[in-house]
Amino acid sequence: MVSTEKGKAAKPSPLRVPPRAKLTGEQFAGNWRPRKVSQPVYSILFIPDISIPLPDGTILKGDLYRPDADEAFPVLLAWSGYTKELQNTGLPLPINEVGQVSYVVSRGYCHLTVNARGTGKSSGQHMMHFSPQEQKDVADTIEWAATQSWSNGNVGMIGMSYFAAIQYLAAAQQPPHLKAIFPYLGFTDLYRHFAYHGGAFHSGFFAPYYTFVGSTQKVSVPPVLRHLGSYLLNRNWIQKKITGFFFKNEEKMPQQMHPDGEWMRDFAQLAFDELYDGPFYREKSAWPVLDRIQVPVCIGTNWANPGIHARGAFQAWHGIDAPKKLFIGPPDPRWPWSNYHGELLAWYDYYLKGIDTGIDEQPAVRYWLQGADCWKSASDWPIPETTTQRFYLHTRAERSEDLHVLQRELPTQPTSLQFAAIPRGMNYPKELEKYTAQHVTYLSDPFVADTEITGPIKLQLTLSSTALDTHVIARLSDVSPEGSVRLLSFGWLQASHRKIDEQLSRLDEVIHEHQYPEPLKPGSPVSLCFSLTPTANLFKTNHRLRLEIGSRPDLLKATVFDNFIYFPYEAPPYLARNTIFHGEASASYLEIAVRDMQEHASL
Repeated sequence: MVSTEKGKAAKPSPLRVPPRAKLTGEQFAGNWRPRKVSQPVYSILFIPDISIPLPDGTILKGDLYRPDADEAFPVLLAWSGYTKELQNTGLPLPINEVGQVSYVVSRGYCHLTVNARGTGKSSGQHMMHFSPQEQKDVADTIEWAATQSWSNGNVGMIGMSYFAAIQYLAAAQQPPHLKAIFPYLGFTDLYRHFAYHGGAFHSGFFAPYYTFVGSTQKVSVPPVLRHLGSYLLNRNWIQKKITGFFFKNEEKMPQQMHPDGEWMRDFAQLAFDELYDGPFYREKSAWPVLDRIQVPVCIGTNWANPGIHARGAFQAWHGIDAPKKLFIGPPDPRWPWSNYHGELLAWYDYYLKGIDTGIDEQPAVRYWLQGADCWKSASDWPIPETTTQRFYLHTRAERSEDLHVLQRELPTQPTSLQFAAIPRGMNYPKELEKYTAQHVTYLSDPFVADTEITGPIKLQLTLSSTALDTHVIARLSDVSPEGSVRLLSFGWLQASHRKIDEQLSRLDEVIHEHQYPEPLKPGSPVSLCFSLTPTANLFKTNHRLRLEIGSRPDLLKATVFDNFIYFPYEAPPYLARNTIFHGEASASYLEIAVRDMQEHASL
């Protein structure tokens, strides 16, 4: 049973300097506006380091911001293993993800940021992210918050990334007082979305992530400095400089910081011991328990996060059988989290306060159509009004370095292309690149009319390698007649992980088992089938579809400076020469979803 002991903390006092509420980017998924929402009428009380007792005696620590009024309010819980001391500082760090506190509290909500057990100032034994114990702790904390004098018993959750992924797991626990959730950018598969990419360890993310998060656990920042920082640091030019410094030094960071030992043991376990999917990852992932979620869910994502969170939104959409909405916004990689707060307020006003905002009348699926730069809607995902089109890979050139062809007709003559797989970090003569391509590029004919490609993307390759294993990464782009390029989608697969999980796979995603690697036989072709991240893009007349295929994630990449969140990782595993085959007997092809331009209108 959850303890009903009131949270012990410093006496609440009105904030002379509340955290700055700075909203940026899209605030609503579409052009709609609520017919009625809560207004900013409350001053803010702050209770730092509030104690939250768990049933086993563990004491968690949180920061509570609540309206300065003698009444009870709904509670929005932000939960993670990141130190709460760097939240509400204005720092554009990829852990500053609890949302704009002053925005929601001034409108009649309590905002409670809590550190998981064994992290920050919370007591207890440190555990791997999203452990079954952590999932239970979140549910217990929700029930504790519901019984406090400042709570009216209606609890929701708030935050992006980690703060979003945990929402699915919390809702699956079915705590009685959790009434709705709003997970924005939350993955649902700890193995496939977070730790490994197609079977390759996600080191480009994990090394700086575990270093930074593990090094900041004991950081303590006085609240007044945090709140002042939200004014001084949350300026566009400062944000750009700090973001640029952080991401340009992400490879140096792991060599210069000194994280706590528990975090290094977690890193080592993921990298050395848990190389394949199984019970270790499944008990920490949301996808096996999505069907247990019973509360309304607003699932949010954007087109900028192919490396971690994008696929989770679509898996959640298919796995949840409860009232739900899905929106996919324009690429917008930024911190602190400051977009879609208008949508969030309308969602929680409706489900936690009973205000008729009109959110329930919005389309089931809303998405940003890149290229047209407008919002569109649909009744489901994948969108019913689409047809699958196939582009076959082919070449008429003699050199791999040349541009090759994406064509609608099945090639009648067998051809092939080769590219070198050189492990990231291997020393080799720079001049080699003049003679040996490390990736190959295919280009479609110009589109003869504006064409909307929206939905799943699948790549089927017939490939051989000179090694026992290799890695394939694919990158899809929109190329204008003038040569400008807009990156759209990414996909990846370790060849030895090619076995498809037929039970988990869906119409919109090919999902692999990642349990029993099957080595290649050098020189013998195999079939590789994998999904790229979904997209929505209007290819304007005379624009082309470009597909690049290689083995090095750092060569076919995207960065925050390209408006993407994407990290290189350890691939390919071996030095090799890979061959892609084309033609009737061994056709390689790309499948896309095309939406009828006459079937829908802008929102």
